[in-house]
Formats: sequence, structure tokens, C-alpha cells
Amino acid sequence: MSVAYYIVLDNDEPGFDTFVNGKAIAHAIEELDQLCEQADLPMLESFVGQSAEDIEDMLGEDIDWPEDGELEHVWHTADAGIAYVEAVIHAIQNMQHSLQASNDVLEEFEEYRNVLEQAKEVGAKWHLALDV
Repeated sequence: MSVAYYIVLDNDEPGFDTFVNGKAIAHAIEELDQLCEQADLPMLESFVGQSAEDIEDMLGEDIDWPEDGELEHVWHTADAGIAYVEAVIHAIQNMQHSLQASNDVLEEFEEYRNVLEQAKEVGAKWHLALDV
């Protein structure tokens, strides 16, 4: 099963391609969670905008979600996303953490940043969604 985290905008026709791969990030999610904890950053799942029930149904399993994670109808500003992505990139590059496939993960976070910078230009908000 292939899982990916992708960006959903609140603007269905933003005038640019919103595609991001997100598969390397999904495969490295446990390591990223550890990294975020060490760097005192929110977990990536805190930006997921699908309902927990929808995601669990899609995956066919129960998931331990962050207790403070509001997972339904949450939109984030592009600025918040850019700041988060840059902080994670910095943590990957500078912390003593051996992240498997770190080049692929960094490339995908760069894709996220590119989409979020374009979203900022059109005033769009965003959240993450899971694709299986």
C-alpha cells in the first residue's frame, strides 16, 4: 500500500499546479514525528484536514492521533505552512538525526514550500490530506 501526504487548498482553481508527491514523507512519518518532537515542532499530522474517521476508514485501521489535533475542516494560512516546512527542513539538515531517504524527504518538503508560496500569492489556505 502506498500512502502520500498531499496539499489541499481552499481554492479549487488557484491557477497553478498543486501536485506534491508526499510518498517519501509518508514512509518516513515515524522518523519525522521523532524529529519534530526533538525539535519541539508540531507533528505533521496536526496539519491534516481530513476527519480521523475518514482516514481510518481509508486505511482500514485505527490511528493514534495527537490529542490536540483538530482534524476536520481545519485550514491553515500559507505563512504558517511555509514557516513549518522551513523549520522541518532546518531540523532535518541540522539535527543529529539519521533520517532514512532524507534527500527524498527534503525534496518533497521543497515541493510543499513551492506550493505554499504560490498559495500565499493567491491568498489560499491549505491543509494536508492522505491518499492511499
